[in-house]
Amino acid sequence: MKVLIPVLDKNGEQSRISPHFGRAPYLALVDIDESGKILGISFTEGEGPHEERGESEHASAIRKGIHERIIGLRPDAIMVMRIGPRALYDFITHGIRIMRIPEAAVTIIDAINSLRMGTTEEYVLEDES
Repeated sequence: MKVLIPVLDKNGEQSRISPHFGRAPYLALVDIDESGKILGISFTEGEGPHEERGESEHASAIRKGIHERIIGLRPDAIMVMRIGPRALYDFITHGIRIMRIPEAAVTIIDAINSLRMGTTEEYVLEDES
């Protein structure tokens, strides 16, 4: 299973989770087996500012196509603390499950452990009918 997690840094399993999907400077694509064991982690650029490069929020907002790029990575799920409605809609309508990470989780390993233990909640689209 491939799980995408927004993070603040690139520090393997100890990478810190970004509190908001759209402000994460990096996205971790975590490959896990059926027991929840991490098999590998790769990183890609997120939408958020990259402070170590002195990049402003305005500069980071210029990046285009982030949703299409993420959909192209083909994650089975995205784990987040918070996510905006447009991103939520885009990903769910492309068959990607969105899971809420418990507030106590701090790192990638915490998020994956919460998934393994069943303490995450799945986001669903509200029926507008």
